[in-house]
Formats: sequence, C-alpha cells, structure tokens
Amino acid sequence: MQLGRTLKTALSVAVIATGALALAGTTTAQAKKKTTTKPVTIYLTRHGETTGNVMGRVQGWSDFPLTRNGLQVANNLGRGLKGKTFKAAYAGNLTRQEVTAKHALKYSGNAKVKVNISKYLREGGYGSFEGDSIATDNALIAGVYGYKDGNEMMAKQGKDYWTKLQDAYFTLDNQNSQKTTLAAGDRAESSRQVQQRMAKELKQIAKTTKNHGGGNVLVVSSGMSINEYLATMAKDYTGAPLKNASVTKLTYKNGKLAVSGKIGSLYYVDKGAKLAK
Repeated sequence: MQLGRTLKTALSVAVIATGALALAGTTTAQAKKKTTTKPVTIYLTRHGETTGNVMGRVQGWSDFPLTRNGLQVANNLGRGLKGKTFKAAYAGNLTRQEVTAKHALKYSGNAKVKVNISKYLREGGYGSFEGDSIATDNALIAGVYGYKDGNEMMAKQGKDYWTKLQDAYFTLDNQNSQKTTLAAGDRAESSRQVQQRMAKELKQIAKTTKNHGGGNVLVVSSGMSINEYLATMAKDYTGAPLKNASVTKLTYKNGKLAVSGKIGSLYYVDKGAKLAK
C-alpha cells in the first residue's frame, strides 16, 4: 500500500514537472518571437519617368509606360537600395508602377520578392480629363478657385495644392464640363477618396508585415496620390512636387504610420546613378 502511494506521488511530481517545462518552453518561445519582430519600414516610392510625364499629359488611371530614362532611373533606385532586404513589395495596378517596382527589386538584389498589385495604390483618377494636355487644362482647373492659371494656384495654395487640384478635377467632371458620357464610376476622384484608399492600404500593408515578423517593404505609387496621402499625416509636408523614383520612408509604430526622414528623397536614385558609372 505504501509502495503504491509512493509511486502515485512520484508520477504526480513528474507530470507537474513536465507541465512546468512545457509552459516554460512556450513562454520562452513567445518571448523569442516577440523580441525577433523587426520594425516595419515602408519605402513609399514614386514611379519612374513616363511618356505621359515627358509629353505633359494628365495620366491618372491611364496606362502610360516608362521611358528609357524612366527604366534607367528605376534601375538606379534599385542600385541605391542594394543591401536593403525587402520582406514584401507592392505597386499600384498601372504598368509604370509595377515595372518600377520590379526593376528596383532586381537591381537591389531582391529579385525573388513578389510584387503584390493593388488598385488602391494607383494614381488619382481624373475621369474625362485623362490624357489631356496639362497646360491646356491648367486655366480651367485654376478657374474653379478663381485663379488665372496653374502657377498662381500653386503659389497661393501651397501645401494644399495637390488636394485642391484633385478636387477641381472632381468638381468639373461631376459637372460634366467636358461633355462626355463617362459612367459615374469612371469619373474623377475627390482628394478624400484618394486619401482614404491610400491610407487604408498602407496601414494594412504595415499591419500584415508586422504580423509576419516586420521588415522593409517597397511600395510604388504615383506623385499625386502620394502627395495627397502625405498631406493628411506628415508634419513637415510642404506640398513640394515629388520627382520620379523619389522615396519617402514611413515607419509603423503603435498602430500608426509616420514619416521618417526627408519627404521625396532622391538619395537612393543619386547613389545608384553613381554606382552605375
């Protein structure tokens, strides 16, 4: 009888010890997982030069391709990013955005990283004004706010210029100033629509990356949509035009994205251009 009680006690102690070790192992694994999560940094990038840029055309959702110079700039961006490991990559659903992302990944040593395509990262839509000459539309757009031309509008609006520009397209297209039969869903977006889709998508990208251990993410979008997004959240935002393949770094912390460093930096492109020589 005494022997039976002794064996039962010993077995109970062994079970408790095993459970304690398992719990300790789980706790250690959780702690290790928590400590190995890297910060999330998004490299928000404008696409390379396009035929539409060179010709001074309103691009929006229209699919203008990169020029030879645009491809070279995308390659230089990649060279400048050499040494950066990208956990993921995203681009809008326009050729200029996807091709820029692929070339930047290839020349930075991240060719195996897949480019995820999202329509929410594309340029602002301009509806009936797509493909128009920017110079021709300038006076009409500026007139919405009582300015004589685009230059006066830019000077007076300052950091609000890009959102006001988007809203002018929205206002005129909804008034059907161009007298087109374009469907409602294809007409110009408002700045609010662009800002909301950009903000939602970028935050989702950041959250997804964090849930997969964190790291760097390349995101390629367009000048207007990036500017309109930054106007909502960047403290030092001035509304200065973004050059092709310029980079704005965003960091994700406590559920929020914030700009880290210079807005629209050409550091990586310039570095890559020097390395290419």
